[in-house]
Order: sequence, then structure tokens, then C-alpha cells
Amino acid sequence: MTNLVITERGTRENTSLGRVLQLKIFAPGYPPLSWHEVWEAFAEKYPGRWAVQCFPPASELVDGKAVYHLFVCETPPYGLNVKSMADMDKG
Repeated sequence: MTNLVITERGTRENTSLGRVLQLKIFAPGYPPLSWHEVWEAFAEKYPGRWAVQCFPPASELVDGKAVYHLFVCETPPYGLNVKSMADMDKG
């Protein structure tokens, strides 16, 4: 999908992931997006960077439109690299 909108919503200090930049990603008209569409838009604008998407409990959910919030990390989030975990499982 083309024409995705990425809005930087500011930096959050002192999170459990360190300092992060919050992104809002959506398409005009708010159609649902696949994980891959969101990832491609993120990777194109922030190549080589790590981001985390959070899934809150129902009591904290804001679900009015198909908007995706990512938190871009300044440093790779320790312990979350699935690829290196898979490599360790092989060993």
C-alpha cells in the first residue's frame, strides 16, 4: 500500500525501553493495514532502527480507527532480538 502517513508524536523519556520516539502510522481513510505494510513504511523512513508496537490490556485500549503506534528505540531493546534467540536455540 502506498501513501501511508507517518507522524512523529514526540519523544518519551525514561520508558522501560529507554528514550523512544512515538510514531503514528495510518493510511488515508483508515483502512486496516497488514503488519508488513506498517513495517515497510517504518523501515523506509527509519532504516536500521528498532521499534516496538505495544498491545495494551482492554481497559487501556484506544480503538477508534486503524492507527498503529510504534515506539522507535534509540538503542536496540535488550533481549528482544528474535533472530539472535533463534540462532541460540540452534546451538
